[in-house]
Amino acid sequence: MQTAPDPSPAESASASPWLRHARTLTTLAILAVLCVVGLRYAGDLGRIATAKPLPLLWMAITVLGVRAFHSEIIRRTLAALGHRVAPFEVFALSVLAAVPNMLVPRSGFGALGVALRARHGVPLAASSSLILPLAVIDLMVVAVGGLWVQTLWFGFADPRAPWIAATFAGVFAVSGASLFLRLHLPFGPARVRSFLARLDDAWGRLRRSGHFLRRTCLLLAGISALRALRLWFAFAALGVTPEPAGLLISSLLGDVMFLFALTPGALGLREAAIVYCAGLSGVTPAESLAAAVLDRLLLVGVTLGLAQLCGWKLFGRPRVRL
Repeated sequence: MQTAPDPSPAESASASPWLRHARTLTTLAILAVLCVVGLRYAGDLGRIATAKPLPLLWMAITVLGVRAFHSEIIRRTLAALGHRVAPFEVFALSVLAAVPNMLVPRSGFGALGVALRARHGVPLAASSSLILPLAVIDLMVVAVGGLWVQTLWFGFADPRAPWIAATFAGVFAVSGASLFLRLHLPFGPARVRSFLARLDDAWGRLRRSGHFLRRTCLLLAGISALRALRLWFAFAALGVTPEPAGLLISSLLGDVMFLFALTPGALGLREAAIVYCAGLSGVTPAESLAAAVLDRLLLVGVTLGLAQLCGWKLFGRPRVRL
């Protein structure tokens, strides 16, 4: 009995165009809903044009601090796996890798991995092993910080408190379970199984290193603190003084949205989390939205400008042939 041949990948893709574009459609739908909801609190967005310059300068400095801490984590993780790269080069590549994240969610690590392989021969399995530990540990640090702040300062009396606590607790449980995730695949193409085996080996080496875990947790806590400080300066630039504990909860919940990255750079999701916690921060939702949008605009502007400088410094001026 003659069987029909298996469809080619191209035929399968053409047979399900909605499946191929599901992620893009989902992203657009999320952004559309967030924009419609955000219009209710857009009354203070005009204050962004009159933002104070000194807090903006401090916001730019915190962006540089976050990038420096992030690149240091990558450099030390690569060193733990046997790949030593100069600090500035890792910093420049991490800044350049942040640009694709503004267009496609979680695409920066792919660009970083390709660059490290091309320039230093770092296997993609090694660079890919950065994704899982950094994401897992970052989520755990954010969740523990959020639960700690909420327990000490807010409790559960506020109507939003149980939902916020449940979010942090769920994130901690899922990320904690991921620490024991094994990536071995008993079936499938040999190249895929080999890649996952190397990835699992690299992740296992990092997971067993207490020094790596302590150092990474400390640096990731510093990154979360700098993001909260940047949000504080965003409010200060608009002439608003939020409650410190509530602002920290807002920023940490926004970090959870940023790490999930359902939209490019968590666009709209981080802002929604900050607006949701406006009452805990002692500010109005309109003021929270204005501060969150200002935070986003400055983050994008500084990152793009820094990427230009890093690209010029790292790759030099193009040669002109006469």
